[in-house]
Amino acid sequence: MQNLPFKTLTMLILLSFLLSACGDKSSEQKDNQTAEQSTSTSTTAKAADPNAPLGKALHDANCISCHDAKVYTRAERKILDYTQLAAQVRRCDANLGSRLFDEDLAQITEYLNQAYYNYPKP
Repeated sequence: MQNLPFKTLTMLILLSFLLSACGDKSSEQKDNQTAEQSTSTSTTAKAADPNAPLGKALHDANCISCHDAKVYTRAERKILDYTQLAAQVRRCDANLGSRLFDEDLAQITEYLNQAYYNYPKP
């Protein structure tokens, strides 16, 4: 590392920080949430707004801690089909450490697809 120019080293540090920032929570917060996650997050999301679609409620309870809806509407989309959308939802869940159930992830994916993407299902 000593041979890398200062600018390159700084960029590498910044990049690693940005990549790890999504969903980065202290271990204390993660420990506190582990017990809460043992119950169905679907129930929690339904209680937040009983009239909202389940996927939206789950999204609002989990996803907006890292980003807002602008990420779904940007001109240069990184998600190009339904399969990539589902994979990204799963990655975000892993980054957050939410441990959502598969059916919860499917609900979030379906909500995002209906609200923003309109990709055909495989």
